[in-house]
Amino acid sequence: MLDKIIKTKRDRINVLKEHYIINDHFDSKPTKFFQTLLESSNVYKIIGEIKKASPSAGVIKEDFDLLGLAKNYISSGISNLSVLTEEDYFLGQYQYIAQIKESLDIKILQKDFIIDEWQIYHAKNIGADCILLISEALTKVEINLFVKIAKEQGLDVLLEFHNEDEITKIADVELDVIGINNRNLHTLKTDINHCLHIRDKYTDQLSRFNIVAESGFSEKRELEMYKTNGIDLFLIGESLLKGKL
Repeated sequence: MLDKIIKTKRDRINVLKEHYIINDHFDSKPTKFFQTLLESSNVYKIIGEIKKASPSAGVIKEDFDLLGLAKNYISSGISNLSVLTEEDYFLGQYQYIAQIKESLDIKILQKDFIIDEWQIYHAKNIGADCILLISEALTKVEINLFVKIAKEQGLDVLLEFHNEDEITKIADVELDVIGINNRNLHTLKTDINHCLHIRDKYTDQLSRFNIVAESGFSEKRELEMYKTNGIDLFLIGESLLKGKL
């Protein structure tokens, strides 16, 4: 699935480059996405994800109300959003970020598949505070380059991985926060204990990072189990969107 998405994304980027003019006159001060998350007074520091659909779940919200969802998250105490902008498999739109920012004061992670440095400048232009990088989709050289470019634009970076083979790519990356995805993006299978297992197996390599546990959470007892084991940062979408959490 990841390979299919990336192939489609490459075609999309080539078209977008032809029609979208990057404005290089913008504020490059740090956006403080993660500072806001870490300073949240919530019991569970959750990045609330907004998405209409996903390859694993199909259409999640038929009655998709972008601003309504964002307001509901904010009213529940969530200080950070993840907004899907990938068009083909998640039915996202780039305009979603600007639409939220025009009405609400909240930090936003652009959730997409970044494989070209041009996308980082585009993320800044559309109002993102943070970008997602997926280790499995990038080489180590690309990861370090993209992190450098993002920092120069004042953007935070959530670098995520699932497969333990990716540890060698990310262990020395110049970031303070890392994401461990409980979902395998190739098979779409989810193991709720995967993040904790990887953290514990690779303590030496990962101890310097604040870890964001991603995907698969459906009950508060799972969040409590993670918190008891030293991880209290989460990225959650489907369960929140369906009202399970």
